[in-house]
Amino acid sequence: MAEIRDKTAARQRAASARGWSPRGRRAKMVGELIPALMRPAFEKYGFPAAAILTDWAAIAGPELASYTAPERLKWPRKSASGDDAAADKGATLILRVSGARALEVDHLRPRLIERINAAFGYRAVSDIRIVQAPLPKSDAQRASPAREPAMSAHKALAEFPDGPLKHAFARMAAGVKSRQRKTEPAPG
Repeated sequence: MAEIRDKTAARQRAASARGWSPRGRRAKMVGELIPALMRPAFEKYGFPAAAILTDWAAIAGPELASYTAPERLKWPRKSASGDDAAADKGATLILRVSGARALEVDHLRPRLIERINAAFGYRAVSDIRIVQAPLPKSDAQRASPAREPAMSAHKALAEFPDGPLKHAFARMAAGVKSRQRKTEPAPG
């Protein structure tokens, strides 16, 4: 190990003697570049910092984050007179809430505003506007494998006595099976 360090030091001395010196820059990881690349897209929707989107589960808590999602921040307009009253007021967070949980989130609104402002360290949000709409599916929900039925249709139908009920269930099972084949993606 010491030999490697000595060789590296010798190369650096020889390079600096020729007029070259290392600038101290290191290769950046892709994760370090993403915030700078995504900043214009986030600012378009009113998010000066992407932290409210990326860290929403940590800010709101995992349970609340499971049925809410921040849509955008709406900042107040600056007044023509140059008053700083609008600057002191925080933004309005447009929050998407799924289902009947909107009433619960409405009651939690003051506590949620406190948690968001504590996470940012300044009065970033002064109000929350709730939009009751379904949440976009996450990657885990989209990629969930189809569940196999506990018993095949043939085994279940074998237990039924012959008659119109058995024939009706057989037709229903065939219809369900044909729909499943139509909706399954083609093997790729």
